[in-house]
Amino acid sequence: MKETDVGPRLKVLQGTMEIANQLHTSSKGLEKNGAISKIINNFHSYLGYPSKYEIKDWKKVESSNKVNYIQNQLIPEFDLFHFHFSTSLLTDHSDLKQLRTAQKPIIMEHWGSEVRSLNKALQINRYAKVKMNNDDWISRKLEFLAENIPYCIAPDHEMHYYVKPYYQHVFFVPQMIDLSEYAPTFLEKKTRPLIVHAPTNPQIKGTRYILQAIEQLRTEFTFDFQLVQRMNHLEAKKIYEKADLIIDQLHLGSYGLFAIEAMALGKPVICYISDFMASYYPKTLPLISANPDTLVEKLRFLLNNQDSFPEIGRKGREYVEAHHDYLKNSAKLLKIYEAIIQSENG
Repeated sequence: MKETDVGPRLKVLQGTMEIANQLHTSSKGLEKNGAISKIINNFHSYLGYPSKYEIKDWKKVESSNKVNYIQNQLIPEFDLFHFHFSTSLLTDHSDLKQLRTAQKPIIMEHWGSEVRSLNKALQINRYAKVKMNNDDWISRKLEFLAENIPYCIAPDHEMHYYVKPYYQHVFFVPQMIDLSEYAPTFLEKKTRPLIVHAPTNPQIKGTRYILQAIEQLRTEFTFDFQLVQRMNHLEAKKIYEKADLIIDQLHLGSYGLFAIEAMALGKPVICYISDFMASYYPKTLPLISANPDTLVEKLRFLLNNQDSFPEIGRKGREYVEAHHDYLKNSAKLLKIYEAIIQSENG
């Protein structure tokens, strides 16, 4: 560890897939809390998230030389390796053996579609849909990862449900957001409210049902509707800021970063929460739960009660401040790192 005036600073490497800006946000929080966090990101998307903490040299290393780079550069440099979304440094995961041989602690953090098997999902959520309909592959992948990685992080109890049977130790760290980047606006009632839906995956998000509901309700109400797709994050956020009501998803049964961002902006959010997850979330969660069968009814109620939007928005902002602030949650993450290192060192 690098020495400072107050002692050694823990150095962690995160990778290798940026999920909803979580690698960047947690790295920023870890730095604020006194650690050093760098990122390797092998999968870039159109969302255009910041890459301030990314190790640029990694992309310049030829595939045949990456094993040597890990051995000679990364292993000596970092105290702990924190991987995300079932990825590691190399596509064949041979780096895991390198890290274990070097006695470096390894953590895997799971986020959703890489562990959400359809059969298991339907046991706790009858509206469930999955991106990867291959339960055997998911199970084999988790078994392999857990054989090589004893520690796992889950953002909520849905992910915990899928990963708990495999890993020796599972910790909770909720998703993180830098609230200073999201100024809330509690909009008053308008003659033409703006409803926004931003599906990264229309099938999973239930976009078909949302579009049907919008068309049905146009005969009863005056409003504008905007579908946000294939747009970088900063451009999309400008639209979210103008929205009066945001619709997230109707199938997953849990909320993710889009709903968190919308609540941080002070917007009422429609997002399906399963009974299973409702039993675990704080009672103060102000999301309006709707599934494909209830969306029209819920939308109609909200459009008839637009005076409630500012209060719902304030409760959403308060909820995110309490549960998803990146400084608080990166401090939790740092404590987990420190406990693992202490345990590994005996």
